[in-house]
Amino acid sequence: MALPSPQVIAVAGASDLDGGNYYGARVLANLVEGGSSAMIYPVNPRLAGTALLGLPVFASLSGLPSTPDMVFVVTPIKFVISTLEEAAELGVASCVVVTAESGDESERLIFRTRIAQIALASGMLIIGPNSMGIMNGNLKLNGSFASGARGGRVPPGSIACLSQSGATISAMLQWFGETPVGFSWLVSTGDESATGIEELMQAMVDDPSVRSVMLFLEGVGDGSAFRRAALSARMAEKPVTMLQVGKSDKGRAAVQSHTGRVAGRREVFAAVAQETGIIETESFVEFFSVGRTMAQRPQRRGQLPRNRRAAVVTVSGGAASLAADQIEAVGWELAEFTPAMVAAIASSTGQSGIHNPADIGGVWRNPDKVTRAICAIAEDDSIDTIFLSLGAGGVFAEAVARAVVKATEAISQDVFVAWVGISTDIQKIFDTAGIPAFGDFPLAVRTAEACARFSQGQTDRDEAVELLRVLDQAPAHPVTLTSDASQSIWTVTEALEDLRQAGLPCAAFDIAPALDTADIVSRAERIGFPIVLKLSSPDMNHKSDDGGVAIRLCNGAAVEAAAETFKAIAVRKGLSAPAVLVQKMSQGVEILVGIKRDPSFGLVLVVGLGGTLAELHAEIAAVVLPTTPSMLRQALSRNARLNMLLDGYRGQPAADREALASFLADFADWALGKGEALQEVDLNPVMVSGERISIVDARAVWNQAAQ
Repeated sequence: MALPSPQVIAVAGASDLDGGNYYGARVLANLVEGGSSAMIYPVNPRLAGTALLGLPVFASLSGLPSTPDMVFVVTPIKFVISTLEEAAELGVASCVVVTAESGDESERLIFRTRIAQIALASGMLIIGPNSMGIMNGNLKLNGSFASGARGGRVPPGSIACLSQSGATISAMLQWFGETPVGFSWLVSTGDESATGIEELMQAMVDDPSVRSVMLFLEGVGDGSAFRRAALSARMAEKPVTMLQVGKSDKGRAAVQSHTGRVAGRREVFAAVAQETGIIETESFVEFFSVGRTMAQRPQRRGQLPRNRRAAVVTVSGGAASLAADQIEAVGWELAEFTPAMVAAIASSTGQSGIHNPADIGGVWRNPDKVTRAICAIAEDDSIDTIFLSLGAGGVFAEAVARAVVKATEAISQDVFVAWVGISTDIQKIFDTAGIPAFGDFPLAVRTAEACARFSQGQTDRDEAVELLRVLDQAPAHPVTLTSDASQSIWTVTEALEDLRQAGLPCAAFDIAPALDTADIVSRAERIGFPIVLKLSSPDMNHKSDDGGVAIRLCNGAAVEAAAETFKAIAVRKGLSAPAVLVQKMSQGVEILVGIKRDPSFGLVLVVGLGGTLAELHAEIAAVVLPTTPSMLRQALSRNARLNMLLDGYRGQPAADREALASFLADFADWALGKGEALQEVDLNPVMVSGERISIVDARAVWNQAAQ
């Protein structure tokens, strides 16, 4: 799919602001004022024969002198479907439905479904409904009711922005309005009845006029298509900057597993960003700033590497301390100046004993010395990034800014400027030179980290190639969620038995199907002490909380006592179908390995700290399935606390990471093989000691309707 370059545009529902349809008037006005070279036809049967903005108004699409390439539908809702049907019959290539839905949920569903049917049957691209519109600065196309464009003009450029919020696009136009950075496409996706953001994203990747992509997301409908589009962007060397909202999970408390509690939308989108190279941001300011920087210089000059080794030039001791804190907080290294470097700075500035961060406040009033200081530091090839932390500057500001530009033109390092109290004039100097400049040092650091992440993702695109291959080979599974009423639960006995039959490594165990003390003791003796007993019932969520776990039982008497305790618990709680898992005691690092079904992306594998504290230590790494061995290995290294334990914390044997990654792959294959029926599964804990891996507890939630 490609967005068209329309030669003939119709506005169905065009109007006049005085007593007419505001949105129909604004779309028509922006198209005219934006300077589009396309022929524009206002369409409104009520105003047929009159003129709007000097253009003759027609009664219908069928009555136009020529068939439009693109139709903006801004009619009252009762005319939307008939207008789309007429456009489809005429062979119109694309329609943008600005009109918003109305009515109750059933009426909305019928409306959305009919739009999708028209698009599918005709092959016509339909964006919306409830879209603010679409814009293209290079085509001088402003088909929207946005008020953020100055005089209706959209600044031309190479950024494509796809937004599920129309207001975000209007704000972006104002934010970027004074910069030389502009847009190829700006698309308000609306309610996505026929065309999702995933399909539009792939179109942006395939469009040669697009060099970078910005996404404002509220949700994703087709997770697999989204992953493919994001990976395609990585392959095409097009950075993708994302601001995703709605990441909190109010409903986590209702889920049945540890995994569901610690892995929500935030973690899933972080996993997708990790595998695809998408750059996540956390605020509008960061989103706009990173997006602009990615358009200015996604790669370091000369395609040189970004190794996160920085120097800081500042004019204040306090600013130097803040800079050091912020740089180290994101895991960057502040380079140590060599004696030769200190001497070079002294020679160029007259200031001796300058170290990193370099406080050159003494030469602030001498722009030439500022230039020389930056160039002296740049002589160290191991430094890839230079941060400048400056201030308002008064009468010296413009000269210092131009000195920075002069130095930047002469060096290969990335330069990021943090200028407290930056004025519009100073910002313009840096924007014109393509130097990222911000009013806040932490924002400069986060933007530099985003650039480093993008460059790092470009150095090894084999991962993206492999993951695309895996996605191409994976069978299509619809993403289905289930209500609590249609859920069934596998207890530990059922889950472990299935896992063992699948060849996954489970601690040796047997199952006593009833609370028969003698039978339980006999099974324990056959397995061999020490023993763990676990009371199993569909009515028990967390066995340890209910006293249903007895560990380190070293003889028959201890087993007998525990079995009698289990009987009392079963009676007191009225447990149905009680059974007892009799299991060999295992030692090692306790980890949580889980699966949850995400409403957009399907099955997600989760790894974190395990045992009874899994939810307290909720730092986890998530991987969307299917995936590659490389992504599984990376997941093990992303969790800081887990990493320490796997490396052999306090004398414990270090885990065999290859063996653990292989186990995760086997578990992922098991889960994918269950199809859409599997909703959640916990392996908690999995004991890891060296190369020995043992599942000691498990629980699964199923969709009964899909089984």
